Amino acid sequence: MSAEPAHTPEAQPRGEMRTPRELAGAWGIYASVVAFLWAAFVLWTSGRGPLPSLQHDAVFLGIAMALGLPSFAFGGRSPRTRPALLDLALLAAAIGCCGYTALNWERLINIVTDPTPADYAVGAASIVLALELTRRVIGWSMVVISAVLILYALLGFHVPGVFGHRGFTARDVLEALYLGTSGMWGTVSGIVSTNVAVFVVFGAVIYRSGGAEAFKDVALVLAGRQTGGAGKVATIASGLFGMISGSAAANAATVGNFTIQLMKRLGYRAELAGAIESVASTGGQIMPPIMGAAAFVMAELIAVPYAHIAAAAAIPALLYYLGCGAAVHFYARRLGHHAVPREMIPRARELLSWRRSGPLVVPVAVLILMLADAYTPPTAAFYATAAAILLYIFSDLSPAAMLARTRTMAGALVQGGRGLVILAVLGASADIIVGLFGLTGLGVKISSELIALSGGSLAAALTLTALVCTVLGMGVTTTADYVLASSVIGPALTGLGMAKLNAHMFIFYFAASSALTPPVCAAVFVAAGIAGSDWLKTAYRACIIGIVAFVVPFVFAYTPSLLLEGSLGAIVVDSLRTAAATIVGAAALAGTLVGRLTLLSRIALGFAAILTVWPTPMVWLTGVALGAILLLLHYRAAPRPAPSPDTARS
Repeated sequence: MSAEPAHTPEAQPRGEMRTPRELAGAWGIYASVVAFLWAAFVLWTSGRGPLPSLQHDAVFLGIAMALGLPSFAFGGRSPRTRPALLDLALLAAAIGCCGYTALNWERLINIVTDPTPADYAVGAASIVLALELTRRVIGWSMVVISAVLILYALLGFHVPGVFGHRGFTARDVLEALYLGTSGMWGTVSGIVSTNVAVFVVFGAVIYRSGGAEAFKDVALVLAGRQTGGAGKVATIASGLFGMISGSAAANAATVGNFTIQLMKRLGYRAELAGAIESVASTGGQIMPPIMGAAAFVMAELIAVPYAHIAAAAAIPALLYYLGCGAAVHFYARRLGHHAVPREMIPRARELLSWRRSGPLVVPVAVLILMLADAYTPPTAAFYATAAAILLYIFSDLSPAAMLARTRTMAGALVQGGRGLVILAVLGASADIIVGLFGLTGLGVKISSELIALSGGSLAAALTLTALVCTVLGMGVTTTADYVLASSVIGPALTGLGMAKLNAHMFIFYFAASSALTPPVCAAVFVAAGIAGSDWLKTAYRACIIGIVAFVVPFVFAYTPSLLLEGSLGAIVVDSLRTAAATIVGAAALAGTLVGRLTLLSRIALGFAAILTVWPTPMVWLTGVALGAILLLLHYRAAPRPAPSPDTARS
C-alpha cells in the first residue's frame, strides 16, 4: 500500500501539509517530535483521564498550532522546505496565548465580571490565530462564516425584522468566544480533544501494522471469486477499513490505491471504478464501531452513550453497503465483469494465521468488547491501541525485528499526531460559529423560520434539511456540516415531533453523503484522481450507486425500528423489507437482474421499491406483492443459457 491516509478521521480538503521529510533539517525533526509527543499526550490522557476541560483544550489547541503553523504554508509563495518568518511570529504568539490560557484556566473559567485587559487581548489573538490556522488547513469557508457571524453580532441591530437583535459590543463577543467553557472551548473542542483524538491514533497504528493490507486480503477471499469481484472487493475492503478510519477521503486514498487499479485492470471503466471506491469509502463515516468524528459529537449533544449511537447506526450502515454491493453486482452483470483471477486471491489459511490476524483482530475485539461493557470510548480506544502496539512489536521476538517494528509504531504515532491538526482547528472554529449562533439567537430564529417554511410538514422539513446539509457540505467537512446543521435545524425537526436521535442521525447521514455530491465531493476527488477519470462523471456515477445514502435517512425518519427502536419483530420485518427494496432498487437503476430490464420494467421495479419502504403496512405490503410479481415475470421471461451438447444428448 503506497499511500497513507491523508488525515483520520477527517481528510484534509484544502491545505497541503508539509511532511517531516519535506521540512528542511531541524524543522523536519521538530515536526516529527511534536507529532509524536502529541499522540503520546493523547494516549496518556485517554488512559489516565483528561486534564481539567479548559486546560486540556488549551494544551490540545496549542500543540495543534505548534505543529500546524510551521507545517501549513501561509500562501502559495511561502518557502516549501521551511516556515517563513511570519509563521515563526504566529507560532510564538500561539504558544504564548494557549500557554496563558492553560496556566490561568481556573481563573478564566470562573470569571463573571471584570476580565483583565490581558484576558481580552489574549482572547482576541487566540480567535484570530485559530481562524488563521483553519484557513490554512480547511480553507476559507469556516473563516468566512465566522467573520460574517461576528459582524452580525456587532451590527445586527441594523438588520430589520425577525433576524435583527439588540447588538453586542466587541467585549461581549470576546467574552462569549473566549472566557469560560463556551465559544472556542465549547462542546466540539472538548469532544475532539478527549473522545475523537485517540481514535485517530488508533487508526494510524492499525494502518501501520498492516490493517489496510489485511482488510484488502479479507475482501479478496470473501468476494474475489464472485461476479464483479473487483468491485465487491472494493466495497468490502473500504467498509472494513472505514470502520477504523472513519474518513471518506482517507479511506479512498489508502484502500483505493489497490482496489481502483484492480478494477481498471479487470476491465472496469475509470469513472465506474472511481465511483465504486468513493461510495464504499464514504460509508466508513457511518459504519460502527468507529464512525466519523461527528458521531462522537452527536453522542455528546444529545446526551446518549456512544455505544448506543453505534448500535443504532448498525442497520442503516449495513443497508448502505448492501445497496452499494447490489449496485456493483448488477452493473457487473450488465457490463460483463467477472471474478478476480485465482492467483491474486490469498489463501484463507494465511489470513487465519496468528501472524496476520492477531495484531488486527485482538485490538478491534478489545475495542468492541470494552465499548459494549460501558467503558468510555477514550478508555476503550486506549487499551485497544496499547494492545495493537504490543502485539505488533512482540509478534516477532528477534531483536532486529522488534527494533524495526518499534520504529514502525513510532512512525504510526507521528502519523496519528499529524492527523490531529485538522480536528483541533475544526473543533475550535466550529465552536466559534456555534457560540455566535447562541450569542445572537440566530440558531433559534433559523429553526423557527424553517418550521414556518415547511408549513408544519415533517416531510418538507426533512427535504429542506437534506438540502441545507448538502449545501453546507460543499464548503466544510462532515463534522462541521453536522455541527452547524444540527445546531440550527435539529431543534426544528424535534419540534415537529421527531425523536432527537432520529433527527440527529438524519442530519449526520446527509452531512456524510456530502463527500459524494458535487461540486465539492472529497471522496470523489480522491478516487477520481487515483482512477484518472473525469471527476464530474465519477460523481454522477457515485450518486447513482450510492443512492441508498440519500434514501435510507428518510426511511428511518418514519421507521425508527431501523434504529433499533421498537419490538424485535418490527426491527426484523422492517429491516428485511428495506433490504429487499434496496436490492430491487439497485437492479432497477443498473438496468439488469437475471437479464436486461426494459425501461418499463425498471420504472415498475423502482416504484415497487418505493412502496416497499413506505411506513404504512398496507402500502408496503402492496409494494412487496408488486415486486414479487414483477420479479417472477422477469425471471420467467429471461432467456435461458443454451444447453451443452452433452446435456442435449442425455
